Amino acid sequence: MLRLSFPSFLSVFHGRVLIALFMAGWGLSSAVQAKDTQHDFMPGDSVFVAFPAGNIKDDAFITGTVKQVEKNGDYLLEVQDYVEGHDYGSSCIPMIKKEDPQAMALGYGPGWEVWTDTTKLDRERLNYIVPKAQTMKLGIGKQYFVERNNLYIVFGRWKSDAPVMTLDRIERAQSEALSAGLKELVPVLDLVATHRQTFYDDNNRPLYAFERIAPAIVLLQQAQQVLQQDATLNRLWRAKQRNWSEIGKSTYTYFMIEALDKSVRDASDQLYEEGIERAGLQKVEQLRALSEVLQRNKH
Repeated sequence: MLRLSFPSFLSVFHGRVLIALFMAGWGLSSAVQAKDTQHDFMPGDSVFVAFPAGNIKDDAFITGTVKQVEKNGDYLLEVQDYVEGHDYGSSCIPMIKKEDPQAMALGYGPGWEVWTDTTKLDRERLNYIVPKAQTMKLGIGKQYFVERNNLYIVFGRWKSDAPVMTLDRIERAQSEALSAGLKELVPVLDLVATHRQTFYDDNNRPLYAFERIAPAIVLLQQAQQVLQQDATLNRLWRAKQRNWSEIGKSTYTYFMIEALDKSVRDASDQLYEEGIERAGLQKVEQLRALSEVLQRNKH
């Protein structure tokens, strides 16, 4: 999938393509609606159409210019740029002007043909009709996706053990998640914060191996509690062959599974560090027992 940087913001597509899209049953999150989606656009206005993905990394969007306001308030767009590779047909019915029985059966009447190449929007003479409620101001749409992308970067830096991922930064990320309408990331970042405390003290000093045993126990206890409270998450996390298609539909499920993987792995790895006996045999055995319980392939 082509992923475009925000500085160049979809500069790859330069051709004039007239797209029209009828989107069926797709709704933006409450966060997007809060960002002034209900706006009366006029011909010539630039707009943003968002296709947010559960895993964020597969977010897709279209920017275009309003060519016409339909009788029902929807907008006919001329596409300027888009993220290539996303299947826009999963939530819309792209059409090209030409008589086709299949299109007539869908109620479009003569002069329309169902367009099946739904991952590319670069054919000429396509119209793209977007419901008013799902169209955003261009600047607001860009900012919305920048906020989502920033949170994805924060999570990625934690996964890569970046030393700059302090507790303060994690707490700010939780506030940013709420602002971006991604409250499902807040409990994920709670686990991320506990992981951070397993390896660094309050002054960001790396802990010695024996110092990490007690907080590693707390980390695994929190992971165990998360799984016990959500049977679906527990099933998806423990599956020998994970269904990433299903997992990726939910932002919470996708990121929590990623966070659980790292937390369980890193906490369990402390059992193989030198000098952990200084933490006390009881603590070491408690960590070992929790690690056994949270072994995916044994359940």
